Amino acid sequence: MKKRHLFKVALATLSLSALADADAAGAGTSAEEAAKELSNPAGSLASIANRLVYTQYKGDLPNADSQDAWSYQFQPVLPFPVGDSGNRIIFRPAFGVAFNQPGYNSGEEDFEDIDTSLTDTGFDVVYAGTKMHSKHAGYLWGMGIAGTLPTATDNDLGGDQWRGGPELFGGVIRSWGLVGGLLSNQWNIGGGDGGAGSNDQDYSTTTMQYFYSITLPDGWQIVTSPIITYDWKSEDSDEALSLPVGTGIAKTTELFGLHWRFQTEFIYYVQQPDSFGSDWEVKFTVQPVVENPFVGWFR
Repeated sequence: MKKRHLFKVALATLSLSALADADAAGAGTSAEEAAKELSNPAGSLASIANRLVYTQYKGDLPNADSQDAWSYQFQPVLPFPVGDSGNRIIFRPAFGVAFNQPGYNSGEEDFEDIDTSLTDTGFDVVYAGTKMHSKHAGYLWGMGIAGTLPTATDNDLGGDQWRGGPELFGGVIRSWGLVGGLLSNQWNIGGGDGGAGSNDQDYSTTTMQYFYSITLPDGWQIVTSPIITYDWKSEDSDEALSLPVGTGIAKTTELFGLHWRFQTEFIYYVQQPDSFGSDWEVKFTVQPVVENPFVGWFR
């Protein structure tokens, strides 16, 4: 992908940020309240997560331990109120750019960097809500679908498949913060043309994400949300599981009339595919709270 594509990504970020209305996007909400809502996957605040990820790899393939990569993810979070009960439909697309992803060349028996490229686009659409029994105790829930669109501009970065499946999540809310988990599974529901580099094989992968947020004073939080994956179609069980653990720190503050969340998270992989997989990664996220410009379409 050329520099013009990166410009388009940056322009999209700025354009959506420009839609923010300080009076509508979390008006009257303190930094502490905004921090709690942004940690809640069933929360009411629209936002735009801009995430830069550095990944270090390891594995049995030649030179696997010396491979690393940078990537960028652009993820709007768009909640749509449903009725008067506080429930909502939430749409979360995730657009990715890989800058120097290593790809293994079996002919050369070595790795080579893939040119900067778009990755597949992930998304979920859920019906969700938060139920509070008291001011500081309650639970969150959500159910819907998760999917993947074959938008990768390099076959090594995507499956050339349309994928989808069910998604469920839940958690508990307490005065100290919240904790919960998300479970989804995706199958191949179309795509794969049988050509070189395409993937028209059966696909079934489970994603299990656990998350917690511990509330600290002045908009600070201790947070994490690692993503566990298991590939049910892997022919070798040693290649199927990726199991990360992690922790991070986040700060939500008000700048330019908007609430902004700044987060750094460290993830370590206890288990990864033996041949090649992530060893550890660091994520840097900047997430402004914005107005959802599409809410009016549904009223």
